[in-house]
Amino acid sequence: MDNFLIYEEIHKRDSCIVYRGRIKRSIDFVMIYCVDKYKRHELSNLVRLMYELDHPHIMKFREWYETTNHLWLVMDLCDGGSLKSIIQADGSLPEISIRTIGVHICQGLYYLHQQDILFCDLNPEKIVSDGSNIFKLANMTLSRMKGENLQVIFDETYDNYLDDVYRGKERPKAQTENHFYTAPEILRGAEYSISSDLWSLGCILYEMFAGRQLYDEKNANKLTQKILNDRFVLPMARGSAKPSIEFASLLQGLLVKEPTKRLDWPGILTHPFWIGQLSHLVRPQTGAAKKSVNQNETHDRPPISSRLATTDRPESNVSFSLSCTKTSIQIAQQNKPDETDGNKIHRNDYSSINTHEQSTSFGGETIERLRKMLFSKAELQPTTIIENKTIQKTLPFKFENKLLPFQLGKYENLSRLSSVDLQEHANMIKKELSNTTTGSPTNPNGMRMKPNLLNYIGFTCLEQANSGPFADALIAKEIHKDLLNLITNGTTMEFNPPKLNVRIQQQQQTF
Repeated sequence: MDNFLIYEEIHKRDSCIVYRGRIKRSIDFVMIYCVDKYKRHELSNLVRLMYELDHPHIMKFREWYETTNHLWLVMDLCDGGSLKSIIQADGSLPEISIRTIGVHICQGLYYLHQQDILFCDLNPEKIVSDGSNIFKLANMTLSRMKGENLQVIFDETYDNYLDDVYRGKERPKAQTENHFYTAPEILRGAEYSISSDLWSLGCILYEMFAGRQLYDEKNANKLTQKILNDRFVLPMARGSAKPSIEFASLLQGLLVKEPTKRLDWPGILTHPFWIGQLSHLVRPQTGAAKKSVNQNETHDRPPISSRLATTDRPESNVSFSLSCTKTSIQIAQQNKPDETDGNKIHRNDYSSINTHEQSTSFGGETIERLRKMLFSKAELQPTTIIENKTIQKTLPFKFENKLLPFQLGKYENLSRLSSVDLQEHANMIKKELSNTTTGSPTNPNGMRMKPNLLNYIGFTCLEQANSGPFADALIAKEIHKDLLNLITNGTTMEFNPPKLNVRIQQQQQTF
């Protein structure tokens, strides 16, 4: 984070604060997310999917870092607000604005589908503006590759970090919190697909025009029943304005409850509502080679060799959690000939192969060897940051003067003490740590004195100016060994050993 400057807070949620930032020695502004660590499973999933994505209508991932209590995510600056906020402010949008925003959404979503990535939770809150009329897809925490089981990925992260991140937290669930934009087949138990993402696209287009959700129902059970059973009715905009014939046709094609009858990408890209603004994405094909992207169409892909052996590796701080190296990776099977009308047409079938199946091989390379080609050890963790006061958010050290075994006044300014006095002060602290009993009849405050002394040491070493000589005196008396021993054997004392352990580690690094 030393490469970034943090400016004002943009917005705040329960587990996340978003700041405006800037890359030093440049005029490149970014958004910096400060997220509680118990969201590691979501951030790890986002990073593994987004770190190589490069598209003007997808928010770009830059870097991520780790501090004692938080994960820090650096992304493109998109401070123009979400599409949700625009709909709430305006009530409904004219078709010309819907067309502009919809073109941006379709371009970003089509790009993801070409990479075999399913968004899975597409909604207006995850479509953001960069402030210059450019809209981007963001927050891909619940997205996944085709055929992946996201719950398995979340469970691996939870198990790997249970002790230091998820202690006392419930196992995370890989599902959206609301179903306003969820396709009917998903509610019936089907797997996410390109078609289910296109249903969500239809819901968003509907909401932009009507100023309300397709099925505006707060009760979860009633909402599910409406999505499954209610007949689609064309929206009415403010002032009872009806949609144009082209826009009504697009909505009717996307909001079909049966996924096999729903409009697919070729039909969307060539739909007259867009007045040709998406036609550049259509690739000319002939004969039996014309296949829907919903049927694993593979045009617009780089060669499989370049996807597997890319040299554009991320920096060490652009990284994955341990879980993502165990998830499925997309590899190509050998070309299989398809015969149509006597002509042989070759195509690539992409299939997901789980890396746990070590015995499976492709082209003489085992899956484990392919995994090692794709991921390095440096990519398994975000960069750890220690003692950067600009972003480090640690608990303050608090102590009570009356519980200290000495008069604080003499030691308030340690820089004025001689080396002999500092040694004497350190010796006094060591003696008290060694001799103080935990709540004896003659010392009722004994149980509180040791934690109080530890907080005094932490405050003095880490928060008081010119504390170097005092830290040297503590090292000379080997007090750090007493502190570590106290943590190991002090489970009956009135403080939290895990939190204290973090503080002692900070003190050791300072020493």
